[in-house]
Amino acid sequence: MNSFRLPGGCPVTWAVLASNVVTFLTAFLGSPMGAPLVFRSFTIWSAPWTVLTYPLVFDGHILWLLLGGYVFWLFGGSLERAWGRRDYLVFLALVSAAPAAAVWIGGALTGRGVVLSGLWLPLAAATVAWATINPNERLLMYFVIPIQARWLAVLVAVLVAFSYPFPMGVFALAGCGVAWWYVRQGRYGGLRGRSPAEWAPARPRRGRPSPVLNPLAWWRRWRLRRQFRRLIDRSDLRDLEQGKGPH
Repeated sequence: MNSFRLPGGCPVTWAVLASNVVTFLTAFLGSPMGAPLVFRSFTIWSAPWTVLTYPLVFDGHILWLLLGGYVFWLFGGSLERAWGRRDYLVFLALVSAAPAAAVWIGGALTGRGVVLSGLWLPLAAATVAWATINPNERLLMYFVIPIQARWLAVLVAVLVAFSYPFPMGVFALAGCGVAWWYVRQGRYGGLRGRSPAEWAPARPRRGRPSPVLNPLAWWRRWRLRRQFRRLIDRSDLRDLEQGKGPH
């Protein structure tokens, strides 16, 4: 019997998404369980672990959970498959801790408190990282509007800057900056001279949207793979049954 596998080959990304779904459901049912994981700049010394755990707690509308979760699965999953779990976990830790530390410093300078929770900042960082690796890739924003990845990264950075009261949004951009640094130098420096072409995600042909960014195309490929696996399993069973017969 085959073990069940989630699509995409990105278990870490799926684990983050599952945590967001669970915390959303518990909050919806009136029993929130993610409060100890939410980052609050004014209580950082009493809960320092929250600089890493706030992306696990969803706080928002279900539509944003669905859309943001899907985009995080696309870009985060692509990075996880290309880099492996270890490097991807390091990346998530860095792009989560950097904006938390930055807004804490900003809050200390301005006297403002900031609360962070949910996927938004790691999602923005993952988008910037993916776009840095694939700057010429053409995407379909909202599945309709074509846009180059490099401009999508700029748009995401602008949205981050305006997501929090000024100047806290500027401090929150630390995650996007760390994502760019990690792709360009941080991870590259730890690979002992390997060429970036050896670890960058595969780039589809220029001028065409990547098939994985089209949910309908992905669904068709997943069904074809599942049907192929079933055919293989059935053929293996027939071979075993024939092998049990008299020789």
